[in-house]
Amino acid sequence: MTQIPAYEELKRLAEEKLSKSLNGDSNVKLIKGYDKETLKIICEIDHEKFREELQYDTSEIEERMRKPGYLCFLVYLNGKPIAFEYGYDEDNGVYFSDSQATLIEGKGIGTTQFALEILYLYHRGYTKIKLTTEEMDEKGRTLSNFWERMGFIKTCENNEGNVEMELDLTPEAAKYQYERYILPRN
Repeated sequence: MTQIPAYEELKRLAEEKLSKSLNGDSNVKLIKGYDKETLKIICEIDHEKFREELQYDTSEIEERMRKPGYLCFLVYLNGKPIAFEYGYDEDNGVYFSDSQATLIEGKGIGTTQFALEILYLYHRGYTKIKLTTEEMDEKGRTLSNFWERMGFIKTCENNEGNVEMELDLTPEAAKYQYERYILPRN
């Protein structure tokens, strides 16, 4: 079985991969708990990226930041924040991945960032990650297909077009994330 490195090495590999993909200096910052500067960054990206009905207001984001186990992964390119991924503890080893956005698409930022989060949670002993997504976004992309490629399975669909999904954090799932989304490809 492939040995999954510690978080610092995973972070280094992710930053290296993103720097190459984005042709610039990329770094990832992990924030635990409420942080005023992170709140500002999330709000800016959220409001630039999402259509109005999907945007959280500042108080909604702040409320989430104060939940137990809150984590936020920020990606920077040349010192400028370009992506976020955050969530919090749901219950008994389950993590809820609440929101993620990247200002630059098609360069592997979202998948690399999310894989880094998954592997961080795996190392911390979480057993499952849950999320809710739209079935289809405004560009006509089937979002559940993206999450299925990341290893998630659908657990529930509703009439409004929302899908609940989850990923069991097994050694096999961690190996898949590491090999597919963190290790450099030749």
